[in-house]
Amino acid sequence: MTERDLPTPDDETVEAAVGAPADAASGEPDAAADALREVVRERDDYKDKWLRAHAELDNVRKRARREIAEAQTFAVADVLRDLLDVLDNFERAAGAAAGAPAGDAEAIRNGVGLIHGRLREILGARGLVPIPTAKGDLFDPSIHEAVMQMDGEGVEPGAVLEVAQAGYRLGDLVLRPCRVVVAR
Repeated sequence: MTERDLPTPDDETVEAAVGAPADAASGEPDAAADALREVVRERDDYKDKWLRAHAELDNVRKRARREIAEAQTFAVADVLRDLLDVLDNFERAAGAAAGAPAGDAEAIRNGVGLIHGRLREILGARGLVPIPTAKGDLFDPSIHEAVMQMDGEGVEPGAVLEVAQAGYRLGDLVLRPCRVVVAR
């Protein structure tokens, strides 16, 4: 039964019951009427407290949702802010490669290597770690995704033949499984 289902006396009925003395001859106030007034007052107090508590709970929920959304935005912004330097460096490398003589491939390769190292450093500082997988490791569906099966000579079925794409985890969470070629 909810609050809406409970019968509530309207004000006129309560006033009529409370205002009518039980013993007209004696002129004394009716004890039942006093008790009814007290019960009605308590009911109103409890209802008011319930409404206030309900409103406060709604406000807490709204504030929690807002704070979670803000925290997510700030977390993403923090990572993206660090990645902007890497993006700028890639743009510089692309510009340098376009205007560089053909013999400067080594310098461009070194520049891209530095950018790659910086990106790994930024992501590693945020807790991103590569999932170590090597040729010959047994396929583990919790960290690997098979992209192909091939006949493998000298290896047992289910062994990793090749890592097609590296996998990464953040703590215990696998962000991307290693994409591997597996022996039949």
